[in-house]
Amino acid sequence: MRRLLIAIERTPEILEAIDMTRTIGRPIQLAGFAGRLARAERIETELAVTGERYDTVLDDIADQHAALKTHVGSLETTRSALDQVIARMAPGSNGGPNDGSEFSSGSDVAAVGQVIEGRAEA
Repeated sequence: MRRLLIAIERTPEILEAIDMTRTIGRPIQLAGFAGRLARAERIETELAVTGERYDTVLDDIADQHAALKTHVGSLETTRSALDQVIARMAPGSNGGPNDGSEFSSGSDVAAVGQVIEGRAEA
């Protein structure tokens, strides 16, 4: 609309080509469109900025998602390695029972984590 008004101002002959049976609004009515056009341009600019921000956020989310996928893959590999270590330890290769409910021999064996203090000899 603004371009049309500018074109009409520059070349008033354009009005001759327009059907003159219709009336063109008074200048005061047309002046109200200047504010509307300015508002529309401002909103268009703000939408462009918002769109750029939106695209930036989506790009960041995509990058973080890619990093998380890589991290999850690494964690799955670590879990698999730990599962293999635990599986090798589970058969009780140290001679003890697997469930920890009783000791393998009837001798006096200290419980795991118990501190045994020795006597100092003089």
